[in-house]
Amino acid sequence: MTLAERLRAADIDVVLAAIAELAARSAATPAELEALASCLGHARKEVQRRAAEAFVAGAGAGAADRLSALLRAPAARARWGAAWALGLLGVPPAASLPVLLETFGGEDGDLRWAAATLVCRMAPADVLDALCGLAQDGSGLQRKMALYCLRDIGVAAPGVEDTIVAQFSHADAGVRLAAMSALARLGAVPEVTADRLSRLVGDAAAGVRRAAAATLGRLGITTPAVDAALRAARDGSDATLARVARDARARLNLRD
Repeated sequence: MTLAERLRAADIDVVLAAIAELAARSAATPAELEALASCLGHARKEVQRRAAEAFVAGAGAGAADRLSALLRAPAARARWGAAWALGLLGVPPAASLPVLLETFGGEDGDLRWAAATLVCRMAPADVLDALCGLAQDGSGLQRKMALYCLRDIGVAAPGVEDTIVAQFSHADAGVRLAAMSALARLGAVPEVTADRLSRLVGDAAAGVRRAAAATLGRLGITTPAVDAALRAARDGSDATLARVARDARARLNLRD
């Protein structure tokens, strides 16, 4: 079998060995590069990852152009593989952003977080508007990942805080947790941030309630709303929340 044929083999070990062989070379034929590009959409993440590394190492000066063309591939996995490989070349290009945001909605958590890492490496001016739009209109998973990206980018641009706070009412508890984490990092006015977070101490989801109480303790801001929310949590029927609220109140030096 030729190297190109081995790259398309059904046996994973054969494919991985062929990728390693190609990565060790200084050049590849067009047929080999085409076969390697097909590995970027492979069902196995290990194959995708190694193919991306080999493609960047062996495709030469035309790597970026080849990978950019693959961003428009029919299969989502192939688009993702190309976006990942472009990220290995350097700062991901703006053209890869739609693919990365698409990946936010996938079921594979590893790919979602890998895509988020790439988005956070891009220039804030290139991604903030898209992230805010996704946080408002995307699926639950996409909104959650967009909010975590907004948090990690850390730029409190106009409209970002309002976008985050609007997600406090989303039906998905994971989205509310992400919004809480983002607001704690990006809230412009500490007292306003604390009051907004205090609303989540009464959330319908136990995990959100407990996280909100703990976040208030770490935030270190005392307001009447914070005092009242933590007092109610401390005296409520959720024993774990009561403990977290007591700890938060102690951190804030709140007394009865």
